[in-house]
Amino acid sequence: MEQGIFYAILAGLFWGTSPVLVKRGLVDADVSAATLYQQGTILVTLLAAALLEGDLFAGQIAPLAIIIFAGTGVVGAYLGRTLFVRTVDQIGASRAQSLNNSAPLITVFLAALLLGEHLTFAVLVGVAFIISGVFFVVQAETNAGGTTTGCRLTPTAVLATLCYGVVPVMKKFGTDNGGPPVLGALVMHATGLVLLLTLGSLLKIELKWEKTATKSVVCFVTAGVLYAIGSILTLKALVLAPASVVAPIWSAQPIVSFFLAKATLKGIEEVTLRDGVAAALVVVGVLVLRWG
Repeated sequence: MEQGIFYAILAGLFWGTSPVLVKRGLVDADVSAATLYQQGTILVTLLAAALLEGDLFAGQIAPLAIIIFAGTGVVGAYLGRTLFVRTVDQIGASRAQSLNNSAPLITVFLAALLLGEHLTFAVLVGVAFIISGVFFVVQAETNAGGTTTGCRLTPTAVLATLCYGVVPVMKKFGTDNGGPPVLGALVMHATGLVLLLTLGSLLKIELKWEKTATKSVVCFVTAGVLYAIGSILTLKALVLAPASVVAPIWSAQPIVSFFLAKATLKGIEEVTLRDGVAAALVVVGVLVLRWG
């Protein structure tokens, strides 16, 4: 149990750090470079982990599970991750992570609709907290000159959150139909990378040979490694401890993103107390959802 909790804490730290690194890398690079470097790194890291643990050749994956995980790759690794990186670029790492972590709100209703799961009072309380947190993220602010800034809830942010809300339900279908989690993750991210290389232009991802600043490459690659390791750690945590215990722990990642952005992105991203309140409300809401 204790080791599972430790893995969950690490996963939350890694997932909370990843978008902050992406935001720093975007200072000297564009969304296309950030998306491609990160997605490629995630795939390579997962492949290396599968080889080291012997999962890659341990057994076959059911054809239906491959189809489901490939579809999950379209929604998550291709659409969701690309749109999330663009959201980080548009509204900042802390706010993007808070909005992204509100995705369980969508997952809960989809699970009730498609999987027959019940909406309890605790779930409804969690939903209320998440909606309150999102309100703080998107609420317009008045700057020093007295001018009201525009709403932060961009179409890209909404679409990214929708994608990440659908992904857990699709993963559940995949594992229920004979898909090992690590191999499923490989199929997902391989699908995402192939689509980025072939249909990336549909999401305004440009495939062009140009020099990217070394520090940006380091940020993007490190972010990809941390994201992939975080995914592996969540799987290990679930093996060693109940989901009701570990899932709420790694769901605290918006708090990690908020404090890291506040400490390391000065002059790059404006992080306010309102962003911290939003992150806290979203985390509380997710905790209630998980435990409810």
